[in-house]
Amino acid sequence: MRYLLLSCILTSILFSACIEPIEEIPDEAIGLAPLYAVENWEDISITGPQAIQQLGKLYYKTPYIYATDRGRGIHVIDNSDPENPVKIAFLQIPGNSDLAIQGNTLFANNVRDLVAIDISTLDSVRVVDRQRDAFQIIGVNFPEGYAGFFECVDPELGEVVGWYETTLIKPQCWR
Repeated sequence: MRYLLLSCILTSILFSACIEPIEEIPDEAIGLAPLYAVENWEDISITGPQAIQQLGKLYYKTPYIYATDRGRGIHVIDNSDPENPVKIAFLQIPGNSDLAIQGNTLFANNVRDLVAIDISTLDSVRVVDRQRDAFQIIGVNFPEGYAGFFECVDPELGEVVGWYETTLIKPQCWR
């Protein structure tokens, strides 16, 4: 009984601790940045190779590597020669952060929708199914359930549809 009481007291002390206010804003910090929905966010297309801006998750399906670019889409990289991988295309999927592949169907998030894309022919991909509102978007003005630095929301950039981790320069918002 004594140990149970002691353990309850220690637990309550730990969970009641407050986060100290920040005295100095760092020049750089890892934190979250808002992902804004663009006006035509349901438009999905394939283009030529592009530079990777915010590398996310990777998926390998022989002979290709599919690399998400947070918020932008998926890079398709030919890995037939692992010593010389070649970017061959970029699948533009606004609001994308994740993917999975089964057979010739690539599944990806497109803002709050789940899309199924036929990738059997990479030069003419097409959306074969769209599940609307498959994902709940949480944390509109700040990342819900998050403690740390984040980029302040700019309402002029559009609706916040999610958050992604990145390096922030002189972050002005935190929780």
